[in-house]
Amino acid sequence: MKKIKISALFFLLLALSGPLNACTIFLAHDKKNVWIGNNEDESPDMKYKFWYIPREGKSIGYMLWSEKHEGYNDIMWQYPQGGMNEYGLFADYTAIDTIPVIPISSKINREEEVVNDILKTCKSVQQALQLISAYNLIKLSGAQLFIADASGDYATIHGNYIVTKTSQNFSLTNYCIANEHKESCWRRETSTNMLTGFQTFNTKNITDILKESAQKEPGDTTTNYSMAINLRKKKMTLYLKGDFKTAVQINLDEELNKGKHALDITSYFPENIEMVLHKIYENEGINKTISLYNLMKKTSPKKYNFINNDALYFGISLLRKGKTDDAVKFIENLKKENHRNLLIQDWLGIAYQYQGNHAVSADYFNKVLTRRPDDYLANLYLKRNSQKIVFKITEWKGAQSVKLIGSFTEWLKNPIRLDKKQEYWYAEVDIPQGKQEYKFLVDEIFYIADPCNLMYVWNGNNVNSVLK
Repeated sequence: MKKIKISALFFLLLALSGPLNACTIFLAHDKKNVWIGNNEDESPDMKYKFWYIPREGKSIGYMLWSEKHEGYNDIMWQYPQGGMNEYGLFADYTAIDTIPVIPISSKINREEEVVNDILKTCKSVQQALQLISAYNLIKLSGAQLFIADASGDYATIHGNYIVTKTSQNFSLTNYCIANEHKESCWRRETSTNMLTGFQTFNTKNITDILKESAQKEPGDTTTNYSMAINLRKKKMTLYLKGDFKTAVQINLDEELNKGKHALDITSYFPENIEMVLHKIYENEGINKTISLYNLMKKTSPKKYNFINNDALYFGISLLRKGKTDDAVKFIENLKKENHRNLLIQDWLGIAYQYQGNHAVSADYFNKVLTRRPDDYLANLYLKRNSQKIVFKITEWKGAQSVKLIGSFTEWLKNPIRLDKKQEYWYAEVDIPQGKQEYKFLVDEIFYIADPCNLMYVWNGNNVNSVLK
């Protein structure tokens, strides 16, 4: 009974289509190394696990990554999202709109997933294609399986079709690519365009592409983890929750030498200080929260993540909840040790604006703009005599069009088209006084909350950005 339930769970996840379950996979080959970039985009509440399975008999050693689901955590390795083996063979899924599989009578109908069998028995893409050639992959209808190897060969597999290598570098997202079909997708266009800009590849430029094609909070779909993998060396640089400042190095050979084991992805990283601060605040209030934060930073610099913006996000969350004075206190405390941090100054400007102290707010924004004239938040929030709001956003580089929609445009009734400048999308907009909600319509398909403005509200599963 349990096997039937978990199988149904796995294939339900695979069948989910469109931007709700998305990811970006790309391959970069400079003849010296073969790189994979992989952004896993799902609900921000999703949790994950790594599994390491060494050689046993004739089987090949490999690793897997899977979701975690209550009651099924110990067996989720049987239903992986992807993996890599000790020969540098890589596999991962991307969701697409469901295309019913038409079985071929001469083949065996196979309902089970194939990643485990591919990774433990195959050394190359060609061997993997030979393995699956005997089967109708009848459950592979709402996803494409991307496989690649250390030679630079790759293929995209669906229950109805296989698309083999067409170019040296390659990107894949969440639409069917059979028969050279193409759809608008800013993530695929961003990664494809950026791949052409490098003659050689390394961890930094692979990470740059991951960063530009990541889906940021807030939203019902965000990049939960990212991987930059050197297939020939079987080494992975891992990032969590769009934090590209905090990198973890994983050597597959070293992990397999430790024997069979599994670890939550979060266990590789320092603890998220934002969650800790929320618990302290709920029980002790803002003054105790500030003093304990300062103490933890001195006494536990490696236990918690102080490198990224988690502490700042705590302060911003107070602002969203209407705890304006507490938000100002906390963010001012952050500024004491990071007085040149422009993002902290941006959010102090916003916090003081919410507090009604517009002179101090404007002072912060003007200081930021003196050092960085293109700063998005300062341009967005600074009150000007013209009352125009400036949107100057360096997101969605591969998009063909970006429109601003909101309560002030009657949403889709009067959308405002942003102009594409050299490095950003731009518009100056007259917005009425008071609280306004908005978001962006990218490529006429993707409804995206402002990834830079963390003032937002949820309406069911829908999230809108807020200007006040």
